Amino acid sequence: MAAMNTKVPCADEFLTEYAKKLKAVGHPIRLRLLCLISREEDPCVSDLWQCLKQPQPVISQHLAILKENGIVEAEVQKTRRVYSIADPFIKELVKKILAEAGQKKTDSL
Repeated sequence: MAAMNTKVPCADEFLTEYAKKLKAVGHPIRLRLLCLISREEDPCVSDLWQCLKQPQPVISQHLAILKENGIVEAEVQKTRRVYSIADPFIKELVKKILAEAGQKKTDSL
């Protein structure tokens, strides 16, 4: 049996940053929000809470957490605040989740 490599594989600062991002997106409602934001064109808060069938304050709280962690950003367009995924790592993660969900859907047909 080979000896385990005892060198630290990733710097602590690197891991801490990713752990923080993953913790922020680690709630089912926040993951659903990110999937919706990724799929929809110019989604605003009212679109999001209606799609998720959650009260508007709940969705706003979850969006605030995502925004505080630099995962989503909001842009004002006329009378609407529109959300998009700002973090490239999370954007890629959501793409993979959506691709896998689509694959599972076609597998079950």
